[in-house]
Amino acid sequence: MSKPASLGWPGPLLRLKSIDSTQDLAKRLAENGGTDRTLIIAERQTKGRGRLRRRWTSDPGGLYLSILFRPQVSPRRLAELSLAFAGAAAKAAARISGLVTTVKPPNDVLARPRAGERHWKKVCGILIEASGSEQTDWVVVGLGLNVNNRVPARLGHASSLRQLAGRSFDLAKTERAFAAAIDSTYQAFLGK
Repeated sequence: MSKPASLGWPGPLLRLKSIDSTQDLAKRLAENGGTDRTLIIAERQTKGRGRLRRRWTSDPGGLYLSILFRPQVSPRRLAELSLAFAGAAAKAAARISGLVTTVKPPNDVLARPRAGERHWKKVCGILIEASGSEQTDWVVVGLGLNVNNRVPARLGHASSLRQLAGRSFDLAKTERAFAAAIDSTYQAFLGK
């Protein structure tokens, strides 16, 4: 594990070149006593997935991460957390790219180049999985953001920040912006 200072992240940080799924690794860590706020970032996933076990294309150039949280809250609050993270991701994507963004509940971030355009494209998906019945034991939040990767044309509903904005983005700055957005959103969630 690398030091959290590289992102200013308040917990353990694990960086990987390639993995089957950051979400699956985070869940294994959760089941085996993993630390609160463990962040896993991969350059590529071979079996990335979203809601309903849909495949998430995870080629190099995107941001693929999962975070293990141990919030000690009622499981009923997790829908609120999903929407909060989606809102934070939409704001971070807009700040980074200059694109117009919105949230499609419960967990998608859509973008378009200009306010007058009618066609929204999915650029980010968030997946939340949890364990616990009376109180949440752990929550794993997965986020897949299409940054500089080329999204295949067959996925007409999806795109990347680069494809929509017509320019590349600094992936390290994108990571920092999203890590800060997620951390502040989680702090606000815990403060309620």
